[in-house]
Amino acid sequence: PVITRGRLGLTPGAYVADTLTVPEQNPWKSWIRCSGFDFFKDGTTAAMCSVTGDVWIVSGIDESIKELKWRRYATGLFQPLGLKIVDEQIYVLGRDQITRFHDFDKDGEADFYENFNNDISISNHYHEFCLNLSTDPAGNFYFIKGGNLRQATVPHHGCLVKVSKDGSQLEVIATGHRAPNGMSVGPKGELTSSDNEGNWVPSSRVNLVKPGGFYGHVYTAHRKQVPTDYDKPLLWLPHQVDNSSGGQVWVTSDKWGPFKGDLLHLSYGKSSLFKVMKEEINGQWQGGVVRFPLRFDSGIMRGRFNDHDGQLYVAGLRVWQSNGARFGAFHRVRYTGKPVRMPTAIKVQKNYLVVTFTNPLDAVSAGDDQNWAIDQWNYQWTKNYGSKMYSSKDPAKVVGDKKQGEFGGDAVAIKGIKLSEDKKTVIIEVDGLKPVMQSRIRFNIKAADGAVLKQ
Repeated sequence: PVITRGRLGLTPGAYVADTLTVPEQNPWKSWIRCSGFDFFKDGTTAAMCSVTGDVWIVSGIDESIKELKWRRYATGLFQPLGLKIVDEQIYVLGRDQITRFHDFDKDGEADFYENFNNDISISNHYHEFCLNLSTDPAGNFYFIKGGNLRQATVPHHGCLVKVSKDGSQLEVIATGHRAPNGMSVGPKGELTSSDNEGNWVPSSRVNLVKPGGFYGHVYTAHRKQVPTDYDKPLLWLPHQVDNSSGGQVWVTSDKWGPFKGDLLHLSYGKSSLFKVMKEEINGQWQGGVVRFPLRFDSGIMRGRFNDHDGQLYVAGLRVWQSNGARFGAFHRVRYTGKPVRMPTAIKVQKNYLVVTFTNPLDAVSAGDDQNWAIDQWNYQWTKNYGSKMYSSKDPAKVVGDKKQGEFGGDAVAIKGIKLSEDKKTVIIEVDGLKPVMQSRIRFNIKAADGAVLKQ
């Protein structure tokens, strides 16, 4: 084994990012770029794949993480970008297949690499990775496949797919993805996906996926007729907030603060973690995100909760554009028990935006409309790469452009603000509230305990 020493996070607050140090120096000179992981039942041992082609097993994941033992378990894989452990067996998703590993002599290294399913179609285009690997409550596997950035040439370009529990069948669940670096399966089988801006994708988006859905990228629609509309996302993300989306993860732990049952979103491009707030109106989901005040060593793409300690673990890499510093990173996002002080829900009512926080707010600052600002804009869904920001009042007017560094939309007048009796919910009255693709709500207020909340 290669021994590394982890580091506990020092940032004060409700959540800290501990670092499970990757063995960048190792006897095999393996370039470790973390692309998928999962935990064994003991919770102190995990398997990690690297897009370079390796699988590693790391043990010693305890509270202190002061001695982590890494052992290379398998190698020679084709750009693996997803890993799942089922019944203590490791399954890894590469571009070519899902591989199931067998360690017959129990020496910590794989002896047999079994093709579990290779029904996925691929061409030689560099961009069409197969990404993420998750299972539903029935044991079926799911992953998502990138397109070739132009008209699809194979049946699975841009598709979210399902593989049966025994590996015998593969079927397409949803289409229309361009460069989806992640997805998730919720505790009740809920499916999410994300996509990154480009042709037919005006900005990064997060989807709650329904079977048969089409998620916007016309070149990978796989339909006889060219679509003239698309299934709307749960939310869009501006380029300035998340320029390259990763996967999602559902909070399954009651030891991780007040968010059990909620959805989290990971940003590869901004090395960030987001809390997703969502609501369903007449069958259409909508929502927003708020960023956790944390930074990670690399672009964050994969997340899982560890049943052993109830904490969130995230992993990622830096290969293409990301503000991350290191080539590979493995972190534990640990709840400290301190006050969280974050928005936890947003609801839309006729002429009202209702934002609920985890903790009580200071009535004076939270009730002052000068401490709040709202702006809105739309995007254009075209074959052009991404979209400028367009006025929600005048569709031809540009109000922001990422290339120019501009970030802003039409200002929305706030008529008044009310605070709920428990001082956790802010009710913002807005004149003539209309559907838009993107809203931004900014606030600079105080919590009831005097802490400054500025997001």
